[in-house]
Amino acid sequence: MCQKEESTMSKPNIVVICSDQHHPLITGYRGHPYIQTPNLDQLAADGTFFSNAYSNCPVCTPSRMSFITGKYPHQIDSWFLGCPLDREEMTWSRKLDQSGIPSAMFGKMDFCGDYQDGGFSEYKIIKKRAAFQPYPRTTPLYSRLEGHVRVDKRMHIVNAGIREDVVTDGDTGYNKDLGFYDHDRVVTDWAIDYLKRKGAEEEDKPWAMYVGLMFPHWPYKVPKAYYDMYYPNNVVMPHDASFPNDHLHPQVRNMQNALGLGEITEPMLRNVVATYYGMITALDDHVGKIIAELKAQNLYDNTYIVYMSDHGENLGEHGLFYKQCSYQASVGVPLIVKGPGLPSGQCIDHPVSLVDLYPTIMEIAGLEKEPDRPGQSWLPLIKDGAQEGRNDYAFSEYHGNFFKQDWYMLVKDGFKYTYYVNDRPSLFHLQDDPQEMNDIAGDERYQGVLAEFETLLRSIVDPEEVSLRAKGHLGLIGPNGEDYTLTMTDPECKELIKSGVFQDELEFPKWPGPAGMLQKG
Repeated sequence: MCQKEESTMSKPNIVVICSDQHHPLITGYRGHPYIQTPNLDQLAADGTFFSNAYSNCPVCTPSRMSFITGKYPHQIDSWFLGCPLDREEMTWSRKLDQSGIPSAMFGKMDFCGDYQDGGFSEYKIIKKRAAFQPYPRTTPLYSRLEGHVRVDKRMHIVNAGIREDVVTDGDTGYNKDLGFYDHDRVVTDWAIDYLKRKGAEEEDKPWAMYVGLMFPHWPYKVPKAYYDMYYPNNVVMPHDASFPNDHLHPQVRNMQNALGLGEITEPMLRNVVATYYGMITALDDHVGKIIAELKAQNLYDNTYIVYMSDHGENLGEHGLFYKQCSYQASVGVPLIVKGPGLPSGQCIDHPVSLVDLYPTIMEIAGLEKEPDRPGQSWLPLIKDGAQEGRNDYAFSEYHGNFFKQDWYMLVKDGFKYTYYVNDRPSLFHLQDDPQEMNDIAGDERYQGVLAEFETLLRSIVDPEEVSLRAKGHLGLIGPNGEDYTLTMTDPECKELIKSGVFQDELEFPKWPGPAGMLQKG
């Protein structure tokens, strides 16, 4: 089959592949000693990878609503799962569609409630996220209160391992016993079908495709062949894996308590880490199938490909699992960008975040970003190694479960600063202490650094005002202004629900319609 004509090189295509909960360092191209990710490794060799890329909020919905709109979560009031996006917010998918570039979405994006398309020209999704009803909440989001414990979190670790060898066709998008392997298999097939359709079109017109894969998100379940690649010996045991961990910041220790992990033994850790590695290799295989189809349709050379994850996974480090906190494993993300005319085999250390995806796609498509988008395109960094006027920091924030108090993070000049509302900050020197073992916020030598970071933070956001707004939307501020995160415990809230003071509003709202696929186009 002949190559696409040279004239099409001015009209490139865009493919964004977003995984879910991928630890930023567990890939072959980042030098991991055991993980097998040949397809991501080759994509990184063909393009550029970023070693300091960050989620703008390390939980699914706010992260995705941020990178689809190009705004920080506090700009769109996307605080947690269940918080719906305003339909009037412009997304890069809608802007492409309005400019004549069709955009397709396959798999998880996590729009909440009835609004599921986000401006994509067409889509197929399995996993649907419901919105809080009512919203704003009238009942406190009790997972942010003192004493809250999620008993299922430990069970995901206890039950990690080989999934049963059955086929579910990803019909529900979530299976507590089998995990998400079938979801990703089905979504990958949808993406391949779309690429075949595009390859068969007679006219070479640009298009964009978003693929939302679920792996390596818990439940930690994977087919046996992938598990056997790593268990028992091909694993790196997590550092500072103390359960409980008395060295954590008080707000992070509250998260550890809320996870209810209890004692996690060395064999348990080895098992869950091996399972997680297997999930990453399974993910890599699905990415490889998409790339292979791009090449089979002679679309690879004329397509920008972005691989990223919505957030990371603590995976036992610091005695934590899942995400939510500002440690590197949680808030950091893998990020690869490959495209026509871009350098290959390059690593960029400059801190960036996923809010930059929107302006990057705008630049690829020859469109202007709106002035209220804080991100900046990655392309100048990739092409020139520098960008005049570019921010020298990455910003993230969190307003969801397990943390009583909101936090805001800045990474700049080799330091990581986290501001906790109603609590002390933390500070790590990432260059000297990449495992974040030594919080230097209390060291007199760094008080000037702390002051500079707080000044920078307040130039971006008013942390107290945003915290009050987020808590208000999540039912955590009483009618008299009482901050329930300071005055109420989870058991007290549950008793008030039982007595009828508060309505029985779920922590995670349930999708009201039937399980199965939603489709447009």
